[in-house]
Amino acid sequence: MDKPATDPLAPIINALATAEQILISNTRGASASLVSRLHYTGGSVAQVAGAILGLEAPVIATGLVLFHRFHLLAGFLEHSIKDTVAGCLFIAVKLCETPKTAQSIAAAVEAACEDPLATGSKPISRRNAKYYNNEKLNTIYTTELQILTTLAFDTHVVVPYSLCLEYLSALKISDVSDREILANRAWGYLNDSMKVKISILHQPNAIAVTALWLAAREADIEILEGERWWMIFDVDTEDMGHIVLLLRECKAIAIGERERVENGLRCSLTVKDVTDRILEEANA
Repeated sequence: MDKPATDPLAPIINALATAEQILISNTRGASASLVSRLHYTGGSVAQVAGAILGLEAPVIATGLVLFHRFHLLAGFLEHSIKDTVAGCLFIAVKLCETPKTAQSIAAAVEAACEDPLATGSKPISRRNAKYYNNEKLNTIYTTELQILTTLAFDTHVVVPYSLCLEYLSALKISDVSDREILANRAWGYLNDSMKVKISILHQPNAIAVTALWLAAREADIEILEGERWWMIFDVDTEDMGHIVLLLRECKAIAIGERERVENGLRCSLTVKDVTDRILEEANA
């Protein structure tokens, strides 16, 4: 991962993927398109499990940044999405000082996997955490260690949620209703951005600004009329344009994956599922 050595903005900067890492991640047996879909599936499972656990969005997002980083470096054919989501959430709750037991996380992820894309097609039953045996818990502990060692124990993560609200406040939009609309819609875009690889390709300030820009465009709210206000936050239009394209890709993936589920096909949650998906693509 690319990390700026010394930068006054270090507290709001994340390590980003290098071009070489992206290339390698797309040549581990799965196509680049499938890799993007698998990242999305993991993102969706984590958000469903996080909701079951009652975690706040920034905590779930912290786990998802770790998930995307890990699977940039480690293939989906070696580590199951189901296990790495649980491991990343387990690390995230510690980093964010939000106490949750390994049992409760295992139970939440297991339940989330009943409807991983949140289609509403199946009722999600809450699992009783006390029934999770040592074998399942050892899987979380082992996966946690694999994630940490793969990431060289670099768990510094900045998520864009608080930045987005700070930027919105700094823009001094006078209308209270407009501020609420922008905050709510931007929050939704931030949640979508966490499901895919955007957080390992762009810095959190660019993600936060793009979410605000999209929210304003969608709600037809003018921000600093005629001004290139995003430049105040050190964001350029090239980054914003790429993030917008990735969010559109996220929407297209969501539609495609939901159609698969509606047609009776399984989500790719395990190594076997991913292997079957690769064979399915090869025979298509």
